[in-house]
Amino acid sequence: VIPTRKMLALISSTASLGFTLPSSAAAVGGARCSAVEMISVGEKLPKSVLSKAGLSGKKGALFFYGADDAPSCSKELSEFEGSLADFDARGVSVVGVRNGAGAKGYDGPIRVIVDDGDEMREELAIEKDLFGLLGGRETYVVDQSGTVVSVHNNQFDPKSHVTTALAAAESLPAGAPNPFEAFAEALSSLKPPELPALGGN
Repeated sequence: VIPTRKMLALISSTASLGFTLPSSAAAVGGARCSAVEMISVGEKLPKSVLSKAGLSGKKGALFFYGADDAPSCSKELSEFEGSLADFDARGVSVVGVRNGAGAKGYDGPIRVIVDDGDEMREELAIEKDLFGLLGGRETYVVDQSGTVVSVHNNQFDPKSHVTTALAAAESLPAGAPNPFEAFAEALSSLKPPELPALGGN
């Protein structure tokens, strides 16, 4: 059986950390529960996923993680917080996703949502790591049309999700300005005409 991309990445990551996997691990195929294929660069995220994340018609970085209070997840949230201004400067919205069990009261500046029943994960066919013990840590960057420009998976290096997403965000075109915002700005710059002074008598 041919190993999946994420299983190969997992084997490489665990080896780099000094862990030894059983020799049979290289033959594990990571079978799916459905026929849904993983989303790749150049494809569009499903409209339902974009809608749930509030990213319809927007440039965005959508990252899936485990739990608010897990050490590695907390580090990832902190890294995204530290780079939030850089994403904002490029017009890229950052949204984090975890399921109900992983919602532990995060109240930071990043918008995070709950993926009820892992519906979004299943729709995107995000594979689990460590032989199904951990939900996959996956980050997508999309342009305004919802087209994926970057997909990144690394369970053991949370910071890499931020650096990879930011590099992808920098490659996105600035995009056309919002016509309503431009109109509002133009109105705010207008000065009311000066009325002639009313004469006495």
